[in-house]
Amino acid sequence: MTAGSHDRADDIIVPVSPAAGKETLAMLMGIFEAARVVPRAVATVSLPLTIVSGFLGSGKTTLVNRLLSEPGGRRIAVLVNDFAAVNIDEELIRFQSEDTIGLTNGCACCSINGDLVNAIQRLIERKEPPDAIVLEASGLADPRGIAQVALANPAIRLDAILTLVDCETFPERIRDERTRPTMLAQLSAADIVVMSKSDLIEDRLDAIKGLIESSVPGRAILEAMHGNIPANIVLGVNAGPSFAFGCSAADHHTSFASTTRSWSTPIQRDVITRALRELPQNIIRAKGIFCFKDDDQRRFVYQRVGKRESLEAAPELSSIAQHGSRLVLIGFSEQWDEAEVSRLIP
Repeated sequence: MTAGSHDRADDIIVPVSPAAGKETLAMLMGIFEAARVVPRAVATVSLPLTIVSGFLGSGKTTLVNRLLSEPGGRRIAVLVNDFAAVNIDEELIRFQSEDTIGLTNGCACCSINGDLVNAIQRLIERKEPPDAIVLEASGLADPRGIAQVALANPAIRLDAILTLVDCETFPERIRDERTRPTMLAQLSAADIVVMSKSDLIEDRLDAIKGLIESSVPGRAILEAMHGNIPANIVLGVNAGPSFAFGCSAADHHTSFASTTRSWSTPIQRDVITRALRELPQNIIRAKGIFCFKDDDQRRFVYQRVGKRESLEAAPELSSIAQHGSRLVLIGFSEQWDEAEVSRLIP
């Protein structure tokens, strides 16, 4: 049976190798769960699923919000997954679409398969189902595992896997043995590779593109400035599963650690910004939504990727005032110092 011939949930065959370990077992459990909850009747609808993949801080949420703001006449439902316990990305997307379902605290490829299966089924069973589903994967997820579970539902067809590459940090990350396996797995699964933040390194675009092509030959490569790619280009590709089934054996979780901070009342702006500037360099990704004491009618979004950071007002998030402030930090587990993080941000 070929990768494109999976017509029913019980047709899916997953090769199991000892090296795959817990990831493969978790995926199998997700597929079996899909087979249990999905009706056995032949599906009357076929919903296209687009998976937006990419390493931490690559611009996935920005791209998804662009698709939602200019959907090309489609009704798009969004599934959002995050590695951390607090799903910041879901809140950053929710203002664009009421059809947003959060999948929190684990990569969709291996630890929350039941949530993924049930979320897809709920969308399908709606009186007016969406025209398309976009799933924003965790920055540490292998999109092949997500597709494997989703395709167990006969009403879902894989439209395409998009993998975003942060042009600014890609050369360093692809050479780092701690991040390289995860990035190669994401790139290898891609039908389309999207070069994000290309406006920041215009003088090196050709070199970055060459590095992508040498890492994963034969992929379509698009450039995106500020996540700006028309929906008609990235939706409706109908690429199908071009990858070999089965997650990478690399355990992408053990290389990374995360922590979250939450505040129920407005916080002091200068205190938190000073603490964020002093965070250890091994914090490779940080994102937060803040409510400050000196401006508690507005919300501010904080983003940090590597050494680059930003703090910007987000008027569209004013409706989440009751949630206070939240912050997620992700870094290399081998260098993680929880005591130092707690000292800076109690």
